[in-house]
Amino acid sequence: MKKFEYKIINTEVEGFFGSKVDDYYLSEELNELGLEGWELVAMVL
Repeated sequence: MKKFEYKIINTEVEGFFGSKVDDYYLSEELNELGLEGWELVAMVL
């Protein structure tokens, strides 16, 4: 039986309507988690 773990990451958004994401920070965070074995399944902006 497979065992699944879930991790939720909240990032701060900027801009007048709160819709600008810091691409550099997000990619660094995702790359670091990928090296730890995590896999991105979904993303909601």
